[in-house]
Amino acid sequence: MRPGIAVLLSVSMLALLLAFLFASKSAGARQATAKDGWWDEEVERFVRHKVASTYVDKLDQNSGREAFNRAMDAYVRFDTYCDYIPPEEHRQWKEDTAGRYAGLGIKINQVDEGLEIVGVFPDGPAAKAGIKIGDTLVQASPNANAPLRNLAGMQVDAITRILKGAPASTARVGVIRGPRPEKGPARGPIEEISVRRGVIKPQTVFHRRVGKDKEFLQIRLTDFTEETAREYDAIMDRLATGEPSVKGVLLDLRHNGGGVLGVAVRVTGRFLRAGQLVVRMEGRGLDASRNYTAAKQANKLLDLPLVVLVDEWSASASEIVAGALQDHRRAVLVGTRTYGKFLVQSITTIPQKDAAVKLTTSRYYTPSGRSYQGSAEASVDGRANGRTTGSGLIPDVVIALPDDAKDALRHFWADEEGKPWGEKKRFPAVADDHIDPQLQRALDLLRGDVVMQKIRRGRTPARRNG
Repeated sequence: MRPGIAVLLSVSMLALLLAFLFASKSAGARQATAKDGWWDEEVERFVRHKVASTYVDKLDQNSGREAFNRAMDAYVRFDTYCDYIPPEEHRQWKEDTAGRYAGLGIKINQVDEGLEIVGVFPDGPAAKAGIKIGDTLVQASPNANAPLRNLAGMQVDAITRILKGAPASTARVGVIRGPRPEKGPARGPIEEISVRRGVIKPQTVFHRRVGKDKEFLQIRLTDFTEETAREYDAIMDRLATGEPSVKGVLLDLRHNGGGVLGVAVRVTGRFLRAGQLVVRMEGRGLDASRNYTAAKQANKLLDLPLVVLVDEWSASASEIVAGALQDHRRAVLVGTRTYGKFLVQSITTIPQKDAAVKLTTSRYYTPSGRSYQGSAEASVDGRANGRTTGSGLIPDVVIALPDDAKDALRHFWADEEGKPWGEKKRFPAVADDHIDPQLQRALDLLRGDVVMQKIRRGRTPARRNG
């Protein structure tokens, strides 16, 4: 579509969903009218009619839908975090925040003829159907009736849409059994397999024992989803009741871009006494201003030495956790300055449309009242204008990673995240017990904390749970 057409369509279609856009519970929301000066319904109707009746080509449905989505997105783009979310993206968002989806349970690499299977979720649909690591998917169909489509040259997102579907529904795939040759395409007969889709819960919490005597526990959170909370709570319960040899915890929030607010509060609350403030929200809308405090629960870890690792990609929910633990002097922060996203977005589903509107509705503040928000202004194309000097939390101990250390750490994480899927180690040069400079500094601090506790108490530090 030509740019001029898109602009005309955007202008002409803006009014179609305004009633839905302002159906949220935000206080004071109302639909704009001609009296506001910046919106004129007569102009909108005229342009829409003119485009529909006189433009040289008949506009197809897809072009109109895309222009409409762009128009809605432009209307709500007051800052870079605001969005109009069309139905397909809204369904994906719900899957992401739940930390689960209905699919086949495979990890893939794109190859010329389709997808190479590099990981299979244990006990997942693909594993039960007999699909193995090394096989190559060359055909796929979303159901039992649709014909199999060749996957050669198809984008990964398009293939994923075919493979994902409702739980318990059936997908069909054409597979060439592995292993693949080192060079050239996979060869051999295509075996057709029916796979009953199931709910996949990707792991978001990774933990390991670290230190000279493995006396410390590193817990890395890759996200804040509902599944994160369940995985995290299981580890914390074991830690509080069954792993007395652990002398300290390293909570690793590096490269964690955030997620669900309630999960961040829950993660923080395991280290704080009941009623202690975790985060304060302030906004104009109904329920946009409130305090979130640590819940009363068993198996809290109130005295165990704690270090939190952060970096420039620790954002939003990660900053809530780090800021609260820093303000209450419950943890030492190590790493580099965080991203600086101290804004809260609320997503309102548009009634009967399965689309949604994401709007910035609050600013959040750490328990001491700090808020280090970076630039949130959006340019015309919706992109952020860059980080503002002074945004983000400053760690207690600032230590940057050189480029080679960053690469090694990313490779270690990739191998770590592939293990639950049975994925072959991609970066054998990185040791399984890899310790990066930031983690080493955190370990040194924990050892010092343990020594100081021994000096103060004259005995091995006791742990108080509550």
